[in-house]
Amino acid sequence: MSTSRTTPRHPTSGEPDFPAWLAGLSDDTLVRLCELRADVASPPPASLGVLASRLRLPASTARAMGTLTWPDLLVLATAAALGADSGPVPIGAVSGRLGVDDDDPAFRAAVDTLRDLALFWGDPAHARIVPVTGAAVDAAPVEAPVPGEPVGAHLDTAWSGLSDRALGVLGAVARGRTPVGALGPAASETVRAAAGELADAGLASVTGTAGGEVVVPRAHALDRARHGARPSGSSLLDVPEWSAPGTSAPGTSAPGTSAPGTSAPGTSAPGTSASGPGSAGVPTGRRAAARSAAERNAAETADASGGVAALDLLHRCDALLAALSRHPAATLKAGGVGVRELRRVARAAGVDEPEVPLLLEVLAAAGLIAVGDTDVGETGFDSVWAPTEAADVWSSRDRARRWAELVLAWWSMPRAPWRVGSEIEGGGTVPALGDPVGPPAAGERDRVLRALCRLDPGAEPGDDLLPEVVRWFSPVWFARAGSRTCTQTVGEARRLGLVVGTTATSAARILVSVPPAAGPPSADELEPVLTAALPEPVSEVIVQADLTILAPGPLVPELAADFALLADVESAGAATTYRVTETSLRRALDSGRTAAGIRDLLARTSITPVPQSLDYLIEDVARRHGRLRAGAALSFLRCDDPSLVAQVLGSPVAESCALRSVAPTVLISQARPLDLVEALREHGYAPVVEDTSGAVVALTRPVARVRATSPGRTPRVPTRTATTGELRAAITAMRSADRVRSARGSSGDGYTGEAAIARLHEAAGSGTAVTVSVVDAQGRSTSRLVIPVSVAGGRIEGVEPDSAEAVTLPLHRVISVADVDPTR
Repeated sequence: MSTSRTTPRHPTSGEPDFPAWLAGLSDDTLVRLCELRADVASPPPASLGVLASRLRLPASTARAMGTLTWPDLLVLATAAALGADSGPVPIGAVSGRLGVDDDDPAFRAAVDTLRDLALFWGDPAHARIVPVTGAAVDAAPVEAPVPGEPVGAHLDTAWSGLSDRALGVLGAVARGRTPVGALGPAASETVRAAAGELADAGLASVTGTAGGEVVVPRAHALDRARHGARPSGSSLLDVPEWSAPGTSAPGTSAPGTSAPGTSAPGTSAPGTSASGPGSAGVPTGRRAAARSAAERNAAETADASGGVAALDLLHRCDALLAALSRHPAATLKAGGVGVRELRRVARAAGVDEPEVPLLLEVLAAAGLIAVGDTDVGETGFDSVWAPTEAADVWSSRDRARRWAELVLAWWSMPRAPWRVGSEIEGGGTVPALGDPVGPPAAGERDRVLRALCRLDPGAEPGDDLLPEVVRWFSPVWFARAGSRTCTQTVGEARRLGLVVGTTATSAARILVSVPPAAGPPSADELEPVLTAALPEPVSEVIVQADLTILAPGPLVPELAADFALLADVESAGAATTYRVTETSLRRALDSGRTAAGIRDLLARTSITPVPQSLDYLIEDVARRHGRLRAGAALSFLRCDDPSLVAQVLGSPVAESCALRSVAPTVLISQARPLDLVEALREHGYAPVVEDTSGAVVALTRPVARVRATSPGRTPRVPTRTATTGELRAAITAMRSADRVRSARGSSGDGYTGEAAIARLHEAAGSGTAVTVSVVDAQGRSTSRLVIPVSVAGGRIEGVEPDSAEAVTLPLHRVISVADVDPTR
């Protein structure tokens, strides 16, 4: 969007140009610049002139602006509005327009950031920006303050006089991705009247563009619509109150309120306007100590709640792996897993259907499931998702280690599970475990969690203010991604125990502490976080009269295995609830446990008396258990009670399993023993399997396993960034090359920097040939004779005059441009 400028763009004279200013910086400052804008230092520039050219490329400028916070972007936009791209603007004029002093901490921090990134350049007492930065600011989602707009008490007066419809229009625009509301043909007269009311109050401007009329809120009105009233003494640069511990103020307008007929470009689902007076201060003395203690307590509470979510995650992943072991998930012809298959897997695993895409994607990224061909017993499956052999190793590890591996898989995986089910352009929906769709999901997670981690641990902005938190710390990215990406990403992070409410846990802070280019941290760094958050394992349970068993904490490993066999998990977390059923008791008896052993286990571990109802259930199941005996004929069935044998022979099982009598107490079947036993159990019988000696044996179904043909986790490959020592050596080489070039004089008739780009445009317009020197990824330079046809989009497209072959050269790798001898 455009900002109002007090001076037109025009070149100035008498000021050092950008390359000369860059050459005057100290080596330490240049090293810092190259560290912050790593794209300009790879490969190492041949000279400071080349470095200056790279810094002024639109792509590099856009990357640098993408790292700015809202205060940084607002200071930059204000300088641009004052004409900093045409000449130096006093820093005092920028701070004055923003209503702060030159030494205001937030203002100074923003100025320092912009200078470190070379977005501000020139005399420290003035602000200058290069034209490409000014053009980028025009398109940025920011509006600089203008003289005369209502501020302070005048803003309060103007605000109080607004009608509900005007507040609705302003709120709808403020919540959009960019602070511009389109008054399209569908806008009603009521909406247009509301926009006119805002303009009359000085809170917005209504202007015409090529696409129609738009309403643009003034800077202070936009801030109030998003964050609420500011207290006396605060400015647009101060962080809103949602950053302070223990505060979560209600919005100034009702959540989701919008005015019909207005639209904020790029807005998908409007959130709510943020509010809350004040900004986070920096207390001292006892207040600082009290706040530090409160923050520690808040962090510990968040970690504990995150640990509960982590345990629940592990339980659901175990259930999903078990379901896929019995019946793998079929793939679509186009790849991925369809909606019907997701529903089936959800039912089989006992997991809520909306959670299945996230769990499947995380398991796949961790290498615990993969697609391939497998067999389950004698049944073959082609091209299905099933557990890998690594899943068996993972299941035997400590809970904290298992959780850490899942978190790292989610942090680095390229797909976004929350997009599953979204419509695809051209028809259809996004499948689970398909090709990645949309922007890189790893970068989205980093943006959102990094914003939450910049808040104090005790801050609780709430779901309504979550988009505004992310927008404050990453406004340029938010303008592209929108609020839905923020809320859905946080939803996934909550299920993994990385975010509790809107508070980032210690594990999330570890993830974002590592720069994205360096790759994710190791599992060894994350594992202690969950270990510290979980309570000590317990060896006692509470057996209740409703046939449930409550474990008040994580059970010691041997008891966890016993109770997983004896009862079904009803709810998992810091405290686990088990339910004893006939099926679970039969499972324990099938594995070789006895009724006496089960009673002894419960009496030994329960701090309450074992209820009589549970004793009766154990006795009843044990009495009926094993009365029927199955063997192989393929299989046989024997029983000492001829009436029971006759009852089975008259049941539907006889037909489905091809049973026939060979004696009053013996039946044989063409079904395998396990199939026969399961069919009998489905009809209310309680048989067991015996071996040739008559001993009871436990049979289990074979499970599916596939061998991953490629690494299960798609790693985030870190970009090789130069070290400080390498950058210092590169800068020394650049200065040396400049000195050599200066000593040789200008006899080479070469153009560098902006002059080279200008010469390329001129050659493209006149159709003349030039010699272009470029450097490759290994730092080797070559020269090409080219007749440029177009210079745009970061590349040079042209023709080689000798061979008439098409030539395409990357603009950012151009070192110099030289004219061709006209006699050639």
